[in-house]
Amino acid sequence: MAGQAKVKIASLSPLLADLARQVGGDKVTVVDLIGTTGSPHSFQPTTQTMKEASGAHLYLASGKGLEPYLPKLKSLIGDSALVLEVGKNIRSLEISNNSGVYVCCPNHSHGIIDPHWWHSIENWRKATSVLADHLIKIDPANKAHYKATSMAYREQLSQTHSWAKTQVATIPKSARLLATAHAAFGYFCKDYKFKSIPLRGVNSEQASSPQYLAEAIATLQKSDVKAIFPDESSNPKALLTVSKASGVKLAPKIYSDSHASIIGMFQHNVTTITQALK
Repeated sequence: MAGQAKVKIASLSPLLADLARQVGGDKVTVVDLIGTTGSPHSFQPTTQTMKEASGAHLYLASGKGLEPYLPKLKSLIGDSALVLEVGKNIRSLEISNNSGVYVCCPNHSHGIIDPHWWHSIENWRKATSVLADHLIKIDPANKAHYKATSMAYREQLSQTHSWAKTQVATIPKSARLLATAHAAFGYFCKDYKFKSIPLRGVNSEQASSPQYLAEAIATLQKSDVKAIFPDESSNPKALLTVSKASGVKLAPKIYSDSHASIIGMFQHNVTTITQALK
């Protein structure tokens, strides 16, 4: 890049916006197009959005099919910037009844790739390196800066992972059943040896039929689950119905997509899950 101009980064996730700030430091300007109140699943680029992102050198997307609007966005951007799907080359989990991760809902989720790859700290460490490599290509004059910031952030993430393992170890293995409003926590469950029970159909983006709610209630009772964890997309009415009918308490909310930082999200989620299940 010519001169001392900062790299402008437009993010399609508040978590990726934080990643850009951590790796880019004072060498980048970050525009968060979603914010913590928006949804990366349903965002649509508008004239105002494109105005905010004008001049961006790099757009950050999660990838793995999470953002159905990416083809439209890419057509609007053309060759003016790179759209980096950060999770594209990170190993995917498949939501299926044979995966050992998901123990219910195969009729609702079989064969679908779980796009929520950021619920693994190791995946986020990989994402840190991916972003650093791309920033170095865009702004080679600041290569040493990006290498140093990415290494420091990867160490913070490793410390967070170690802390999380220590906290989870206080939960009896038999109680490590994570019942959530939808299938967003498979990577977390794989890393920390939980069984995931995603009650798909009880989030705000899906209708909850009486038949589905009956299936969810039966699954909870059969599995001897201690708590149901809402997230920011939960359908409160449906979850309350399931909770009352199954006799399983509602725990405080955990976050699946919309948090200001990955470390903050892990600290909140692990603390909330640990307190509810141990």
